[in-house]
Formats: sequence, structure tokens, C-alpha cells
Amino acid sequence: MGKTKVSSHSRKRLAVDAKWGLVTFFVMSLLVQSSVSQDASKEKVIAAAEKVIAAEIAAAPEDAPGCAVGVSFEGNTVLRKAFGMAELEHKVPITIDSIFESGSVAKQFTAAALVLLEIDGKLDIDDPVRKYIPELPDYGAPLTIRHLLNHTAGLRDWGAVMGISGVGRGERIVRQDYAIHVITKQKHLDFVPGAEYSYSNSGYQLASEIVERVSGMSLPEFTKKRLFDPIGMKDTSWRDDYERLVPRRVQAYDGPPKGPWKLSMPFMNVYGNGGILTTVEDFLRWNAALDSGEWQAMADMLETQGVLNDGKKIDYALGLSVYSYNGIREVSHGGRTAGYVTFLARYPEKSLSIATLCNGPFRNPVRITHGIVNEAYGPFAAPPALPSKDLSADELKKYAGLWREDKTHMPTMTVFDEKSGKLMAGNIPLRPLGDNAFESSGSSTRFRFEFGPNGERISATRISGDGDETKFFAEEKWSPSKEVLQSIEGTWYSEEAETMITIVIDGEKIKVRLESLLELPMMPVYKDHFSVPGGSIVWIERDDKGGIGSLHVGTGRMRDLRFERAKVVYGKDQE
Repeated sequence: MGKTKVSSHSRKRLAVDAKWGLVTFFVMSLLVQSSVSQDASKEKVIAAAEKVIAAEIAAAPEDAPGCAVGVSFEGNTVLRKAFGMAELEHKVPITIDSIFESGSVAKQFTAAALVLLEIDGKLDIDDPVRKYIPELPDYGAPLTIRHLLNHTAGLRDWGAVMGISGVGRGERIVRQDYAIHVITKQKHLDFVPGAEYSYSNSGYQLASEIVERVSGMSLPEFTKKRLFDPIGMKDTSWRDDYERLVPRRVQAYDGPPKGPWKLSMPFMNVYGNGGILTTVEDFLRWNAALDSGEWQAMADMLETQGVLNDGKKIDYALGLSVYSYNGIREVSHGGRTAGYVTFLARYPEKSLSIATLCNGPFRNPVRITHGIVNEAYGPFAAPPALPSKDLSADELKKYAGLWREDKTHMPTMTVFDEKSGKLMAGNIPLRPLGDNAFESSGSSTRFRFEFGPNGERISATRISGDGDETKFFAEEKWSPSKEVLQSIEGTWYSEEAETMITIVIDGEKIKVRLESLLELPMMPVYKDHFSVPGGSIVWIERDDKGGIGSLHVGTGRMRDLRFERAKVVYGKDQE
């Protein structure tokens, strides 16, 4: 394919992107690091990869699930290495030609398909989604294809919505059309499109649907014709039929490094958000195509980072993340589906590409990839540290407590660890900086605390390295009365999720029974809020008189799903 001109809108977007400077302390520190990164020879890159892979091999038994790693340098594959087992029951080893499932690394291929359709003049990435999927609700604000691709649409993740029934996407056979059905039933968004970044697979399901409606071909057919065949990715396909036999495909497993392991495979016919079956060599061919200049228009669009409504640039582009790793520009994406874990990265300034595909989640492809970069181009200068301030145990204890995350309602804790004498957020120590500010150990994340006139906790703000702020409000532990528990007992229905939940009082305990008949404990956390195992939160919305109005359920990728009291319980009138 020859070089193709980018649309005028894309040129304007690239010009806008170029204006954004790197202004945070974190990024300034990376600029310092970039001045000391070393150039590497082919021999040094190979030696670095061999050293990191040897350490990974030694970290688990020979008969454990493993990985295939491919490294390309200056346009040539310089190393392919495989270790571990592709299939445990018959002790079949992984080879350099083994086929893995990619997880979310596949998103860049869905994005590329839409970019090609824009280059063809068939659509514009900034078109409204409802132009192609009119059955999607009108959310009252423009929702574009670009929003879908850089995770700024505000769409609830369809898998999280399905999971409210107690049978998630990994526990049932799901077709592409059903995933679209779940998404188009959602009448509300988590936020106004473009206001925030929040990772959601729903955007890529809609994106794959747009490819199919506009091109008249399935996404597997379109990408084979326009991408895989021209690039020479002969071993790459989509898992559009989970029952299809795929020679050389490795099985995926779950379990700790030394076992026991169990099968963990994606049994569903959903693709676009994930589902690529491929080898490390084919992934290196893809990266080489993006670096070659022959596909420059497509590569430029894929690497155009998203810009929020307030003008802030985010790392996520179109199916790719673009940021600085130790001062080196990295274009990458990771993936996980069932037991497969993957990472594909390009370092264009260094003419380096690394593909790492594994079949057990105790393996860490990001660690392997970054380990190779560290060995080849390090050592890197440490970022300048902000000065610490010594605080006594009593001073640190005033920062400990229970907190409610503003947007998700999720609980978190800060605690004073008597043994270490440190304030902890989870298992991460916080280093005091003074003026009620702390820095998270091992990262550039900071926390700023606010107190009232009498010294009472008010709020905490978490500030990430790129300046994103997350607000938390101080809460106190809550013990609901029997009357409160009885007031929410019964069956509740969500039209958007098409499912019921039943709140059950069992002596002193309260449980939620899902439609799958799975029962989970509800643990009171703070006023009107209950945590549920698996990372969910349930809370009460009260009416104007203080009574129970509705129930709400939230997870990490679905902030607020509303439930109303059901008038019918499994076909019977509720008493």
C-alpha cells in the first residue's frame, strides 16, 4: 500500500497535539532521564533479552505455562525465544511459532480498520456513532467514533453489565450480536463523552460493528484483506468461532508459578475488543509495517493521542498508548483474556520492537519487555526526589481512615502501620512531603489531604504523574440498623441490565442473591453503602423524605447501574 494523505481534520488534530507541552514534575523527571539513556548495538539488545528471559525461565518450573518472546532491532528480527508449556496435559512445549490469543492488544487492529475506512473516504473518525448505529441511545451529548477508540466515551463495559447476573462473559458463550445488544440497552453513560478517560471494551465492540456495517464485510474478513495479507501476517486471525481448531494454538491456564494450574480459556464468539490469534513473529511484522513509512498515514492517526474536553492530552491514542518509558518514546498495548497475558511495544527512536505472549497470568509480559529495555539502554537516572518531612506516629495517624472515591463510590483505606512506622495506602507506603502532602513509594503519585477547622478529615486528592486528580471523601464505618436492612430487603430490577437482584436478610447478615442463584455477602462500609466480593459496591439512594428510593450497583468499569424495586419476582406478584 502506498503513502496516503491524511484527512484535513486529522492534520488539524496532529497540529493541536503538537502544541501540548510536558509540564508536570513527573514528565520533567523523564526528560532528565532521557539524557542519560544509552545507545545499544544489536549484540547488546540480544544479550539483554537473553538475560531477562533466562531470569523468567528460572522463576518457574520447566513444565509451567510460559511465553514466546520476539525482538526486532533496526528492522530485523534478532531474537525469538520460547519457554514453558503450550499444553500441560500432554506436556507440549511452547515454540517460537506457537499461536497465542492477544487480549486487548487486538484493539489497535480494530482501530486500524476504521482508520483505513476514513482514508478510503467511507467515514470520519469524528463522525457521531449513531450515524452508523442508530439504535444506540441519544445520550444528549456528541458521542463520536474517536471517543470509542480512545476510551473517552463514558460507556459502561458490557462485560461488567453482564456480570451483574452472576454469570459474566467468561462463564457463558456470548455472540457478537448479544454484546451489541447489552451496550445499546444502556440508557446512561458514566460521564459526558470526552470529559474523562475510562477503559471500556464496549467502545471497541461498537467500533467493530461500524467496520462491518460500513465495509459490508466482517471485521475478520476486512482485516485479513486490508492488513494481515498485505503485511504478511500469515498466522494471524480472529477468534470469531471459539470451537474452530487452530493448529499450534497454546492453551491458557491460571494458577501460581509452581501450580496447581487449571485451564482458563475464552469460550465466546466476541471479537474487536480482543480476540486476535497470532505469533510473536506476526506481531513484529505488524510493528515493522507501522515503522516502515509505507503505512505512515495510518500509523500517524493510530498514534494521535486523545484530547479531553478541557484540553488535556491523554496517553491513549487509537488502540495504542503513547508515552515515555524512562525517557524513551513507547508505543504499546497490553492484553489479558482468560489466562493469556500479552504485551506489544515499539520504541521508534531506538528502532526496537518487542512482542511478548504468555499463557499464564503469573507471567508478566510488561516486566519482561521493560526488563529488556532496561538492560539494553540503562542504567537510567532516578527522577529527582522531593524532600521528605519527618512526622511522628501521632502526626501520621491523623491521615489514617476510611475514604469514599467521589465518582465510583468505591471504598479505600489509609492506615498507620505500627511495625514500619509508615502511613500506608493499601500495601504502598506514603512518604510525607509536608503541608499535608505525601508521595507514593516507587511512583510519582501524590496525595493531598484536607482537614476541617477542628482537625477532622475532610477529603484526600490523589494526583497521578500526569496530573490527573481523583477525589476521596472522609467516611466513618457504618453499622446499619435492622430497620434499614429490612427496608431494602426484597427484589430489585434493572431494565438496562435486564436482570434482578434479591436482597436477603439471614439472621444478622445481609446477602445479595443474583439471577444465577449465586449469593454474595454485603458488608456495610459507610452510610448507605455496602461492599460486595469481586469489587462491587451497592448503595442506597434516598427519596426526599429519607426513605429508600432506589439501589445502585457500581464496579470499576460500570460506575452506576440503577435498580428499582421489582413489582414481579420470577413471575409472581411481590407481596
